Amino acid sequence: MKRWLLILLTLALTLSALTAKGNTITIEGFEKEVWRLTNIERTRYSLRPLSYDPGLATLARYHSDNMQKRDFFAHRDHQGDEVAGRQKKYYPVMVLSNIGENIGRFRNSAGTFTPQELVSGWMNSPSHRENILHPEYTHLGVGISLQGGTMYATQDFATPLVKVKSNLSNSLSDEKIYRLKFDYLSPNKRDRLACTLIYPDPNKAYKFSDDQEMVGAQPLKLDWTSHTEFEVLVPFLAGKGNYMLCFGFDGGYYPEGLVIKVK
Repeated sequence: MKRWLLILLTLALTLSALTAKGNTITIEGFEKEVWRLTNIERTRYSLRPLSYDPGLATLARYHSDNMQKRDFFAHRDHQGDEVAGRQKKYYPVMVLSNIGENIGRFRNSAGTFTPQELVSGWMNSPSHRENILHPEYTHLGVGISLQGGTMYATQDFATPLVKVKSNLSNSLSDEKIYRLKFDYLSPNKRDRLACTLIYPDPNKAYKFSDDQEMVGAQPLKLDWTSHTEFEVLVPFLAGKGNYMLCFGFDGGYYPEGLVIKVK
């Protein structure tokens, strides 16, 4: 599979031309230029520029390549997943509160494309423009797939909270306590961040004291090791099953989180 993709990209570069400011550039260079131009559009409206995330770029590139290979044009792929589903499958280490996607298909008999025409096309479309100018998005990845006279493009926007840095094994034990490391990605003040472990058994109670308990979940303490990095000690007091590590602010949490399987 990886070898086939490499061959496809090599052929694409020989059959088509990606240009910026009159110069031929690589696919990666084209993607980064789309990101730069997107941020220019945001700054015109006094919005925070988007950070470029390689994981989101890989996710976007996967969808563009998939549309090119399977000859379809839609947010929903052949497995029935839209961007949120693909993120959970292929990029689960990023825990986020919001995600969105722009896609584009461009055909040109000369096989020559520019980042500016791509961004301008999206800005002239109300729904795509709304994503580009969405004030809550903080990160972006761009993926381009090029073959002959056809280019597929995907922008994946996100509002991430954290990204796990630890390698999660598929054979975690409920008899151990694990120390997980995270990068903090939100612009919110870090002292507002909260972490909650959701139990596989919704009836299992965590006791704070003799007269106070939380049912189906447990709050966890954050140990900050730098301004943007922290660690969490994770016990599995509810036994075996699928736990979910959720994050939020001011004591609350978003329902989507990091799934941890304990066997």
